[in-house]
Amino acid sequence: MNRRQWMILAAIGVVAAFIAWLAWSSRQPPLLPQDDLHATVTSADVCRGCHGADGAVPQSPRHPLGQECFRCHGTR
Repeated sequence: MNRRQWMILAAIGVVAAFIAWLAWSSRQPPLLPQDDLHATVTSADVCRGCHGADGAVPQSPRHPLGQECFRCHGTR
């Protein structure tokens, strides 16, 4: 291969690595923890007991609106 072909191959490699990094680093909602407290959670009402405005660990003010916890926060 000549120098031009190597440069094209290197550019393709860099672009592919960048796309792979973007795919693996995208932010996803956290899954439910695997502990005794979360093992019995079956509804969003139970989630709001701790993560509601007056709960022990309230949602961030930046949390998207919606009360369908299991739509984004699944189990492992």
